[in-house]
Amino acid sequence: MARFNLVSGNVGEFLKLPNRDAKLHNMGTLDWDNLRIFLSVARTRSFNAASRKTPLNQSTISRHILKLERELGLTLFNRTPRGIYITPVGEAIIELVSDIEGRVKLIEARVAQEMGLSGKIRLWVSEGIGGYWLPPRLKEFHRRYPGITIEVLCSTEMPAIGSRDVDISLSWHKPEHPDTVVLSVNSMTLKPCASLEYLDTFGHPKNFNDLIHHRLCDHLHYPKDGAWSRWADMIEASRHVAYVTNSSWALGEATKNGVGISLQPVGVQHREPNLRILDLDGFAAHLKFWLTCHRNLKDVPRIRALINYIKSEVFRNPIAGTAFAPD
Repeated sequence: MARFNLVSGNVGEFLKLPNRDAKLHNMGTLDWDNLRIFLSVARTRSFNAASRKTPLNQSTISRHILKLERELGLTLFNRTPRGIYITPVGEAIIELVSDIEGRVKLIEARVAQEMGLSGKIRLWVSEGIGGYWLPPRLKEFHRRYPGITIEVLCSTEMPAIGSRDVDISLSWHKPEHPDTVVLSVNSMTLKPCASLEYLDTFGHPKNFNDLIHHRLCDHLHYPKDGAWSRWADMIEASRHVAYVTNSSWALGEATKNGVGISLQPVGVQHREPNLRILDLDGFAAHLKFWLTCHRNLKDVPRIRALINYIKSEVFRNPIAGTAFAPD
């Protein structure tokens, strides 16, 4: 886990604080995740707004901020019934942490340049992730590693990773091949979702059971057990199933265009202003994804670079936001 000393370099207003020597002595090194979350809250001026841009909920973000304040011995935000307000020292620290953020990116780019990482990586993902969730995240990867080509393979059937047809796989299928190494397991949370056009035309469902009176869209490969059984039973009982597909991407497009209500990853609302996630009796379903590779490839530098990037920037980066949350 990356840790940084906040007070190195030009500290500006920070050094004008009362009891600064005690603060500098006691603060030690700081967790970069806490600093990164601080930046998100400072930029949005709201714990709630920051949670909408991250895979972290509001209470988790609040705990990270409290931990950072304890490490610094400072109050970064004033909490009031009307919201939070950044303190003067918080404003001063924003510039410092932003500078650290820029330096981290420069270090990553320099390391990639020095290592001379290059070559092709074959990444298999479902077409929904490959076509929708992954592309916005790849710009930064290619900035860091301009010599690497990613060959993204999408299909409804996962190729056998043991056959070496792919280098890395991100799949909802639990890996079983003995040569497969599980690198991370994460969950995607899905909830009922509809377009503003659909809701204006057909109204808002009052609760989950009210979906029986609405047009529904479904995915052929959604599970039928656990929490999913309630959705499967609704599809079975409904007389208004308007659209069924084996494509997550196509299901999303149908939903965006007002065909009906479907289950969508909760993060989609932050990218699609026309879509609304519906809270219907708290119903949510979870889909596990396994990030895997062949055991002989996991330490190849270019492949390790993409593995680490997916884990940090696609799964867990609280600034980038994502449909995933650690399982």
